[in-house]
Amino acid sequence: MINIGIVGCGHWALKIINEINNNKKFNLTSIVCRNKNSNFKTLKVFDTVEKMINANIIDCIYVAAEPKLNLEIVNLIKNKKIPIILEKPVTDTLINAKELKNIAINNNLMIYPNLTNYFSETFNELKNLVDNNFLKIKEIIIYEGNFGPFRKNINPIWDWGYHSISLLFLLFDYKKFSDVKKKEIKSNNIYGKGIVTKFYFKINSKINVKIITGNLFKKKIRKIKIVLNNNENILNDMIVHEIKFNNKQIFKNKKSPISSLLNTFEKSIKINDFEISNNLIDVSYHTTKFLDKFYRC
Repeated sequence: MINIGIVGCGHWALKIINEINNNKKFNLTSIVCRNKNSNFKTLKVFDTVEKMINANIIDCIYVAAEPKLNLEIVNLIKNKKIPIILEKPVTDTLINAKELKNIAINNNLMIYPNLTNYFSETFNELKNLVDNNFLKIKEIIIYEGNFGPFRKNINPIWDWGYHSISLLFLLFDYKKFSDVKKKEIKSNNIYGKGIVTKFYFKINSKINVKIITGNLFKKKIRKIKIVLNNNENILNDMIVHEIKFNNKQIFKNKKSPISSLLNTFEKSIKINDFEISNNLIDVSYHTTKFLDKFYRC
């Protein structure tokens, strides 16, 4: 088994801990948690990442903390070349995304950004559908949001757009994304920065893409609908991880994306394969760059 440590002890980190404990390929040894009241009886608890690394009880790290910590952690592991998983967004700024990418390449680091839609079992099915119907695709509509979170001075696209934009880069192999526009369709400042926005752009100057995203939805939603010229449609629900073709289910995940992520990560560590790592770091950088364009347009 591969010894793994986790950084973070919030709600999402606790979910990751359950996933790791249910995976027979990893042994969770330690956690970085600054909450002095934390209770992890079976784990060695550290208050800094550096202390956990220097304890020499881990082979890899899962980082499930604030994005601003990711670059700092990558700098800590670059000399020891410890494989790591980073939760999205991989960095909090475009400048940091570029720096993280350069550090990873220059130091030959294995960094797995958790692009959930890529590690979903639906990805290969959806990729095949897109490739086989590329010339027929007329429009893509994406709905993403929830009631919250409410952050000041930042559009909810940063919270809700990362997975869908990265998925588009993976599906369409870096074809040209252009003509970015946005239109605010609903706002309520009672909730800090409550807003719903429509973003428009084109893929390859041909496919119209519309993203409706925000933090004033009644409930959580993550869906991508691909409309073909004959009005047939492909629907990928990114919460329950199922694919429908013309409203009929044709595929559904059998295991969670995190489980698939851990299994793929373990294989890469064992055979020292950096192909997926390099690809996903590049996708993460371009996703951050495109979100930055959304924010400024």
